[in-house]
Amino acid sequence: MAQPPSSPPARPPTRRRLAAHLGIAVLVVLYFTPAPALGLGQGPPAVVWATGAAEGPLLAGASKVNITPYTEPGATSGPRTSSPASDPISNPVSNDDPDWTGPVTLSGVWGEIYGDANGNGRYDEGEAFTDDPASTAADPGSAGRWDGIYLAGYDADRVATGVVDPLWVRTIVLRNSPAGGGETGGSPGAGDSNAGQPGLTVAWATLDLIGVNSTRLPRVRAYLAEIAPGLDVDVILLTATHTHQGPDTVGLWGPTLFETGRWELYLDYVDRKVAESIALAAARLTEVEVTYGMVDPAGYPDLSGLQGRMGNRTPVFFDEELRVMGLAGRAAGTQVATLVNWGAHVESFPRESSLISSDAVDAMRLAIEEELGGVAVFTPADTGAVVLRKDNPVTLGTEGLERTRAIGRLLAEGALAALRAGSPDPGATFLEMRSKDIYIPLTNQSFRLGGILGIIDVPLYVADRWQAGSFLGSSVKTTMYAFRLGEGTFTTVPGELFPEINFGVDRHHREDMADVTTGRPFEPSIRDAQPGTYKFLIGYTQDLLGYVVPAYDYRIYGLPFVSGVGLGALMGEVPDPNAAVPPDPSRPDALYKEHYHEITSASSYLGPAVATTAAGLWGQDLTRDPSYREWLGSRSALFLLPNPFAHLHLDFEDPWVEHQ
Repeated sequence: MAQPPSSPPARPPTRRRLAAHLGIAVLVVLYFTPAPALGLGQGPPAVVWATGAAEGPLLAGASKVNITPYTEPGATSGPRTSSPASDPISNPVSNDDPDWTGPVTLSGVWGEIYGDANGNGRYDEGEAFTDDPASTAADPGSAGRWDGIYLAGYDADRVATGVVDPLWVRTIVLRNSPAGGGETGGSPGAGDSNAGQPGLTVAWATLDLIGVNSTRLPRVRAYLAEIAPGLDVDVILLTATHTHQGPDTVGLWGPTLFETGRWELYLDYVDRKVAESIALAAARLTEVEVTYGMVDPAGYPDLSGLQGRMGNRTPVFFDEELRVMGLAGRAAGTQVATLVNWGAHVESFPRESSLISSDAVDAMRLAIEEELGGVAVFTPADTGAVVLRKDNPVTLGTEGLERTRAIGRLLAEGALAALRAGSPDPGATFLEMRSKDIYIPLTNQSFRLGGILGIIDVPLYVADRWQAGSFLGSSVKTTMYAFRLGEGTFTTVPGELFPEINFGVDRHHREDMADVTTGRPFEPSIRDAQPGTYKFLIGYTQDLLGYVVPAYDYRIYGLPFVSGVGLGALMGEVPDPNAAVPPDPSRPDALYKEHYHEITSASSYLGPAVATTAAGLWGQDLTRDPSYREWLGSRSALFLLPNPFAHLHLDFEDPWVEHQ
C-alpha cells in the first residue's frame, strides 16, 4: 500500500517576515497608546513675542478701508471717494475703488453679469451669465459657475441685491518703542514674521465679515510687501465682526448645501484691502495713552435684556460686560481709536433680508466717531449661543432698520459712558504677547466632506506638522494669542465661545446637568487665569472653527460605539435628553429641543483645547487638569491620529449619539 507523501517541513520565518510582523505589532501598540504616555501631543511650545516691563512710549495708529462689494449703478471706477493716502471722509455706500477690476451686476452688487429672466433682481440657477475670465483665473474650479455675493450666516442661496451701509476693514497697529526696554523674541508662525526684532509691531485688522481664515495671511503679507516695502509687522491678527449680512467668506452659504459661496476674486480683493489698511495705520503711528472702561447692566441699565440664549439653550448666562479701550495721542490728545468688546451675535436683520450691512455695528461706530473722532472698532466677545433680543426696553417698539440703529446707538452710549468713567492707564506703555499653535482632532466629519467638495477651505494636518489634505488629515490647526497692555488683557479665540467656558463651567452650567451630562470634565475658566482689571475676550480671530461648546453638554451623531467620529450636519441635530422638560417652568412652551451648535463645530475637543490653551498662555499649570488630560489623551502615539477608542462610551439605547 502506497504511503501518502509527507508534507514539506515548515520553513523558518525569514528576517523580513519577522520584521514585518514586528512592525505591524508596534504600529498597533502605538495606535492604542495615548500620546501623552510618550510625551507627545502637546504641540509646539508657546511663542513669547514680548515680555517684561517698560516705560514706553507705546505707539499706535488706526485706519479704515472700504470693502463693500457694491458700486452704485452709473458710477465709474475713479476718482474714488478716498485715496489710499487717507481714510474716507464720508460714509460711502458705493465703493468706487479702482482696485476692483471684477464684474458688477446691474443692481450694483459685485458679481458676474447675468440675464434676470424672472425679473426678481438677483441671479437664480439656470439663468444665463457671462463667465468672468478673472474669476476663473483666481479659482479655476469656478468655471461654469456663477460668481457673486452670497450672504452668509443664515440659509443657503441668499444672493445680495443691495446695500444698506458699508463694510470695512478697520485696523489698529500697536508698536512697542524700540527704546522702551522689555524683551522681544520668539519664532514666527503662520501670520507672523520678524520675531526677535526690537519694537514689537502688531497689526490688528477687524473685518465686517462672517469669519476670517488664517490661510489668507501669506497673501496679505505679499500685498503688504508690495504696498509698503519697508514696513515690518511681527504679528497680524484678523478678527471678524460676524455680520450675517456680509459676503460668504467661509463657503457654507452658497446656492446649495453642496456648493460653495466663496468668491475667490473678492477674497483676494479683501486681502489687498487688509494690507492697505495696515499700511495706512502704520503710517500714522504716534505716541498714545490708553484708557480702559467697562459697563454692565448693573451700572448701565440700558444694556439689560439685550442678550438672549439661542434656542432656549441653558444655562441662561451671558458675559454682560461691555469693555472699551481708548487710544488717544499724547501730544494733541486727539482720539486715535476706540475698541469695543461685547458678547452677542450682531443679528438684527430678518433672516430673509438680501441687503449688505454691518448691522448694528455701523450705527455704533458712527456715533462713537462723531463724539470722539478717530477710528471706532467693534470686536465680538464670547458669543456662543448668545443672540440679540428684540424686546429690550430701550429698543422696544422699534422695527427694521430703526431698531438696528437704535441697538447700535445704545452700544455706543454704553461705550462712551465707560470711557468717561475711566482714566489713562499709566502702566499701558508696553505690549506683552504670547501665542501658541494648536492642533485639534477633527471629529465633525461634515467639515472633512466640505473640504473634499471644495465648499470650505480648512486645511487638515497629521502629526501636528504636515498638511495632509481633506482625505488624510486628522486635525485642524489654529493660533491663539494672549497679550497684555497695562491693566487690559486680551485672549483670542478661533470661533464662537460659550460664555460659561470663559467664566467657568463649574459655576455656570445647566441646572439639569445630572440628567444630561456626557460625563466629560469641565473646562478651566479662561477668565480666572487671565490677569488684569479689564479682561477682553476676542472671538472669531485667526479662524472660524465654529461653536466652542462645553464638553459636558456636547452631543452630535456619530458612528455606533466609537468615540470621536461625529457625523455633524450629515445626520442633523441630536435631540436633547430633556427635550420635553422646559428649562424655565414659567415658560412651559419654551423647550430646548435639539443640539444645533454642535453641527457647526469642528470638534468635540474645541472646548478643552481652547480653554486649556488660553489658561496655559496666561501661566496656569494644567498638569493635573482633567480637561487638559482628556484633550491630550484623545490622540494616539501613532502620528497623533485620533484614537476612536480613547474615550469610548457604550450607549446601547442610542448608539448613534456621539457622547464623547
